[in-house]
Amino acid sequence: MKKNDSIKACGRTISYEIVYSENRKRAAILVRPDLRVEFRAPQALGTDAIRKMVQGKAQWIVRKLELFEANRQPEQEKQYLDGESYLYLGTEYPLRIVFADNAKRPLAYFRDSGLTVEIPEGSPADRVPFLAKEAIWNFYSKRAEEEVEKILASYSKKLGVVPPAFKVKHQKRRWGSCSAGNILRINFQLLMAPPEQLEYVVVHELCHVKEKNHSARFWKLVRELMPDYKEYRNSLKKDGWKYVL
Repeated sequence: MKKNDSIKACGRTISYEIVYSENRKRAAILVRPDLRVEFRAPQALGTDAIRKMVQGKAQWIVRKLELFEANRQPEQEKQYLDGESYLYLGTEYPLRIVFADNAKRPLAYFRDSGLTVEIPEGSPADRVPFLAKEAIWNFYSKRAEEEVEKILASYSKKLGVVPPAFKVKHQKRRWGSCSAGNILRINFQLLMAPPEQLEYVVVHELCHVKEKNHSARFWKLVRELMPDYKEYRNSLKKDGWKYVL
């Protein structure tokens, strides 16, 4: 369950989202680079108690917000126009939009070291970005499914579990998740990242099949499967703002 609240402190309004979890025993406050403040709370913690805790951490929250505001990255939302650059497994490729008489629907693929999108000839000019977006999202989604399936096949064997069911999705706020029923959800925008970062997220969520929280036992599993996971986790935190479709 989620709800929104806010307080006034340090000369500004601090808006935050409360995210309740049945499994959480201790509260935690996260300040994200996109300036969202998230309060992760145990089910029994009331709104007034949360507000007092946020008030007590207000100076720290504001310092974090000001730091992110000072270093905020430029808007990365794509325009789906010819010549635009697209990351794929950590490498940038130019987008080339072509019109084809025999194209029945928009289609994306790699050709000549670039990402090519075929658009049906005669498509209205104002529809081209939407058609290109459709093709690119389908392309990244399909390729992400293939990559995630390979990673899960390898690491599930090492973990001693049957490869769990998974879905690739477009998610604005999360790179991945594992449901109570052990269904993994992986953000297909991770296909823009270097392979090691995608691999880390899949391994992270796979370990939740055995450990549903972020206990010491959980991180021990992650480390056993991927000894250098901290390097990839940190690089994802640093560069994740780039991975936007």
